[in-house]
Amino acid sequence: MSTLDWEGLKTFALVCRGGTMSAAARELGVNQTTVARRLQRLEQKLGQPLLRRDGQSLRATAHAEPLLDTARAMEDRLAATLTGLERPPGRQPVSGLVRITGVDGVLENAVAPRIDALLAEHPGLRIDLIGGNRNLRVAQREADIALRLARPAGTTLDVRRLGDLAYGIYAADRNADPYRAPWVDLDEAFIDKPEQQWLAEHFPERRTLLRANRGGIIAELALATGACCLMPRCVGDRTPGLAMLDIDPAGRELWLVRHQDMAHLPRLRVVADWLAQTLCDGHWVVATD
Repeated sequence: MSTLDWEGLKTFALVCRGGTMSAAARELGVNQTTVARRLQRLEQKLGQPLLRRDGQSLRATAHAEPLLDTARAMEDRLAATLTGLERPPGRQPVSGLVRITGVDGVLENAVAPRIDALLAEHPGLRIDLIGGNRNLRVAQREADIALRLARPAGTTLDVRRLGDLAYGIYAADRNADPYRAPWVDLDEAFIDKPEQQWLAEHFPERRTLLRANRGGIIAELALATGACCLMPRCVGDRTPGLAMLDIDPAGRELWLVRHQDMAHLPRLRVVADWLAQTLCDGHWVVATD
C-alpha cells in the first residue's frame, strides 16, 4: 500500500475477530455499508481479496494473513501505548475487550458467577465468555485467553499451568454404591480423555445407563435416574440435589493460554492474573508447584 489506511486495517482486523461485518460495525459504531466500503477500498489498494467464508464466519485469505498480523500488532501496540500514557503512578483500572474461551463447565460455574469482582475493580473491561463448543483458537487470534484441559502445542503461545481441575463422583443419594449403581458417562467420543480412562481403571464393570457430551446434561440425567456420574467439582458442587461420594478421583490439568505477542497487554495481564487467583481456590482448582 502506498499510504497507510489505518481505518481499513482496523476494520479488517475486527471483521476477522468477530467473524462478521455486523460484529465489526457494532464494535466501530458504524453501519455495515461503511465496513464494506472500507474493506473494498483496502482490497483495491492490495489488488486481491482479503476475506473468505469459513462456515458462518469470515476469515482472512491465505495471502492476507500477514496483513492481518500487521493490523493486530499495530492495534496491540497502540492500545499498550495509550494505556501507558493515560496511567498515572499506582495501580489503575484497565479497559477494553477480552475474549475468553474454555470448557463450558469452568466458564459457567467457576468464572461467570465471580465476574462481578473483576468488573467492580475494572469497570472499563468488556468480557466475552465463549464456551468450548466453538473451539476458538488463540494462535489465530480468535480469542484472547483460552482455558484448556491439556497443554496446547504452538510456538506462538504463552502457556501457564494453573493447576488441576478437581473432579468428584456424584449421585442424588449420598449413600449410593458406585460399584452397584448405574452410571451416566461422557459420550463415547471422549473415551480417550483422562477422566474416562480413570473410570475404566477404577470401575471397569460399571453399568452405563446413559451418555451425554456436557457436564450440565450429565448432572441432570444423574438426578433423574439416580445414577452416579464423574464430573468437575465446579459443576457437581453447584448442582442442587447432587452429593459428592467419598471418592477422590484424579483431576485434569488446567492451562491458561494467550498469544505471546499479546501477553504484555495490560487488559490481558489483569484478566489472566484474576483468572489464576479466582480459579485456584484449592477447592475446584488445586494449584500445582
